Parts: sequence; structure tokens; C-alpha cells
Amino acid sequence: MVTSLLAHLYSHIKGSQEDVATLSLQYIVSRSAALNREFSRLLCRALHGDIGTELNYVCQSVGENLERPDIAGIDPNGKEQILCEAKFYAGLTDNQPNGYLDRLQKEGAYGLVFICPAARKVTLWSKLLELCRERSVVDLDEYCVVIGGVRMSILTWGDIVESLRHVASSEATDALPDIYQLDGFCRLMDSEAFVPLSPEDLGPEVARKEERFYHILDALIDYLKADKSLSPSTKGVKATAYRQGYARAIKIRGYWLSINYDRDLWMNPASKETPFWVAIRSGEDWKQTDYILRALQRFPAAEHDSKWDLTYLALYPILYGTLDEIVASMKAQIIDYIDTVEETRVKGNIPLGNG
Repeated sequence: MVTSLLAHLYSHIKGSQEDVATLSLQYIVSRSAALNREFSRLLCRALHGDIGTELNYVCQSVGENLERPDIAGIDPNGKEQILCEAKFYAGLTDNQPNGYLDRLQKEGAYGLVFICPAARKVTLWSKLLELCRERSVVDLDEYCVVIGGVRMSILTWGDIVESLRHVASSEATDALPDIYQLDGFCRLMDSEAFVPLSPEDLGPEVARKEERFYHILDALIDYLKADKSLSPSTKGVKATAYRQGYARAIKIRGYWLSINYDRDLWMNPASKETPFWVAIRSGEDWKQTDYILRALQRFPAAEHDSKWDLTYLALYPILYGTLDEIVASMKAQIIDYIDTVEETRVKGNIPLGNG
């Protein structure tokens, strides 16, 4: 893959992927009035409005709750109007999006825009809306909402690069090499970038965090086995560790389940962001019958994914819960999935285990 110089040197630059991209973007739009205006127009179009004034863009403007949005757009009076948060594949922090929305709402500011790879746009937007579910949300379009008077939207890195490149080709040609550098970097981050190690990656706390995924899976199997109403069985199966994760199997209500902690499924930008997945089978072999596959297609595309010729469904661990609360919630999700499969089987008058 041919990369830009910035992409080539990234692994030698201290700072996160997002830091490198946002500092580059801020540099590009700050050195050209035409590009600054175009970036503002792009943000305003995403937010379905118009600020009506020029904005000066700065990076890492720390708030009173130590929230640190990547880019802040400040009007001539020194007031923040738009916050931008850049993502590649990092997760959302505790302040995202609600801490940023509170900050903008308190100041009577205009909007919040997340920037991400195109492949992550649907799933990240879904997650953002989920985190705002306890607030009053008014839809303006598929990717723009109003929450407490503050607008929130999402753009891709490709949207921004193409828009800036179009304007630069006629009004700021000296910026084209810099835009090419940003484009090459974003493309690399969206494809095959190795994330350089930092000291934090090597601490024992990292190992403890990953161990939780295995612990949750084992606890979930124990929780299912303890419910005799499910007729549980783990006869003939055992825990399996593999390069991309860890798998447990159990039979409940006549269905075999493969419940996995799987990094491949977790990293897929087209799928929901969760490390836990379940495949449902009706027979002793590893094949899924036609009625099971039909049932699984009733769920949103982002909630199922394929691996090893099986269709897996996402399992979501509740945040900030105890171990018991997490496994109880995941058990309830599994039962809901089986109920959907059973409904499809019964409607088709198909004996359990047949296709």
C-alpha cells in the first residue's frame, strides 16, 4: 500500500492516532481563510444550520470537568460554538457525548460533531444515540439530532478531506500537499495501521482488564447452567482458547450455543462494538438450519456478523455493572434471541433440529 509521508512516519510520532489527525486538520484549516470557511460550512451543513460568523479552531480546549474535545470552534467574541471529537477506532470516554453536550448547553453554544472512518459511521452514531437515550432527542435527519438545544452530528474523514481538497484546488493550492498527507494518514488508519505501544499498554492493569472478558464468559456459562428450567448441558464440550479469543459452548432449551469473546468480531467496524457474541445452532453439528438463519436476519445488520460459517449475534455487557448484573443481562439477551428463533420455527411448523 502506498502511503503518505505522514502515514509512514506515524509510528515514530508520540501521541494517539486522533492527536496526529486533529493537529494536522487544525493546522490545515488555520493557515487558509478559504479552507477555514469551507470547514465551517461543512460542519454547519452536518448540523443543519449556520453559525453566521467565522470561527477560529483550536485543539484540546479543556473544560471544567476536564473534558478535552479534540477541536473547538471559537467565534470572534471568544465563545465556543462547535466542538469536534475525532475518532478512528478508540472507544468513547465518559464525557462523550454527554459531557460535551452539557458543556455546549451551558454556554448556549451550537453543536457537536464527531469525525470517524466511513466504516464506523453507522455503529458509532448508533452508540452515541444510545448514550443519549435518557435525554430529549429530536431528529433532524439520519445523522443529525437536537439534544437540549444543542445539535449533534457525525462526519467521516473522507467527507472532510474531499471537501477541503475541492476548495484547495482553486483557492488554496499550496495546501494541497498537506491535505494529501492527512488523506494518506486517514486511509492508513482505516486499513492496516499498527498501533504503536505506549507505556500504558505494558502495565499489569492491561492484563487484568483482558482477563475480565474470560471471567465474564465463564460466569455466564455457570449462570446458565444454574437455571435448571433451561435444561442446560455442557456434556462433551469444553472451553476453547484460540488466537482471536475464547469460546464456551452450552445447550439450553434444545439449542446449542457458542458464546465467544472474539477480537475479530469486536474489531469489525460494520458491527456493534462489543467483545461478546453468540451463535445459535439446533443440532449437534456446527451448521445453522435455515429457520435459524431466517430468524437472525430479523435483527439489524450491525447486530450480527459471520465467522467460521456461523452467524453470530452481539451480546452487550452493561456498563459499570457488577459481574452478576452483567451475566444476568447477557443471559436475558440470549433468551430473547432464542425466543425469536423459536417463533420462526413454530410459524414454519418445523421440528426442532430440522431445517
